[in-house]
Amino acid sequence: MNIIFPTWLHYLSIISIILGILSFFIIYFDIKKNPQSMKIMKYVWPINALWCSLLGLLIYYKIGREVKDSSMKMDMSNMDMSNMNMSKKPFWQSVISGTFHCGAGCSLADLVTPWIFMIFPFTIFKNLTFGDWTLAYIFALIIGVAFQYYAISPMLEQTGLKIWIRALKIDFFSLTSWQIGMYGWMAIVIYCLFGRISPFKIEFWFMMQIAMACGFITAYPTNWILIKLGIKSEM
Repeated sequence: MNIIFPTWLHYLSIISIILGILSFFIIYFDIKKNPQSMKIMKYVWPINALWCSLLGLLIYYKIGREVKDSSMKMDMSNMDMSNMNMSKKPFWQSVISGTFHCGAGCSLADLVTPWIFMIFPFTIFKNLTFGDWTLAYIFALIIGVAFQYYAISPMLEQTGLKIWIRALKIDFFSLTSWQIGMYGWMAIVIYCLFGRISPFKIEFWFMMQIAMACGFITAYPTNWILIKLGIKSEM
């Protein structure tokens, strides 16, 4: 199907994608200089910037950036530890970090699967879109569970099948809630606005940026609950 997009939407798509890519590289190179204490987050922040763009850049500098200043080193032997107030990230910020962690797996999967589906298309209930979404969900779950494993394994100081199963339990709920929001928006795009858009079109990726934002909105309360219940650790 040859879809004709409004000119304003075409240029808006170009601008949005360029800003997302620029945000990705700004965060990527900043993390090179200021490594994350949780290693998996060095991938999480720049990947999310691809869809979150300048807002993702702002969030990273507000709650995600870690700067280790050597000039702040002190002689701990003369310090009164009873008066020391250890700073802790506010809970809502931990939820954002946890939701972004989930979003990184979804984003990575949705960067790859459109191209795979173009080569190996299949239908579910005689519907190409359902086939596409199923493939994307499977890839997102695989990547998301791997991301979750490498987040919780160092914290628990454990490895093995038990941790993989725990990672699956955590990411299933978080990722599924993200995909609900994402697919909700893409359903509007496909069935109400434009139809199925080729990934060769810049507008497709702009729609995906919006879809990821919708995914964040639906996944945030799920991550809030998971962290409150102690199922998912604060980040």
